[in-house]
Amino acid sequence: MSEIDGKAFFGAVLKAIACTRNHNTDQSQYAEGVLEPATRIREFEKQLGERPPTDAEAEQVLGWLESTFRTKRTPEEEREHYLVHIATVSRTGAAPAPASAPGPAPAKVLTP
Repeated sequence: MSEIDGKAFFGAVLKAIACTRNHNTDQSQYAEGVLEPATRIREFEKQLGERPPTDAEAEQVLGWLESTFRTKRTPEEEREHYLVHIATVSRTGAAPAPASAPGPAPAKVLTP
């Protein structure tokens, strides 16, 4: 099992949140579904310090990212693009859920 590159992982996750367009005009949903998870992610990154996240911790962070995607109503293709990018730069092995799965499913962390 390879170690996750924590700095690249958190950078790519936060970039995905910042770069995805918001298709939801409800400000209270945005605060709850985007701002709160993004804050949790930043705080969690600080809490870990220099230690890379475990697979379970990375999966939790990807769950928070998925919350932002759902709230922003990010198209599936764009979600997959960011999840592949995150997996590539951070070596998480994160794989997007198949497009045929019912509803938006959180990404899974796969170990090599």
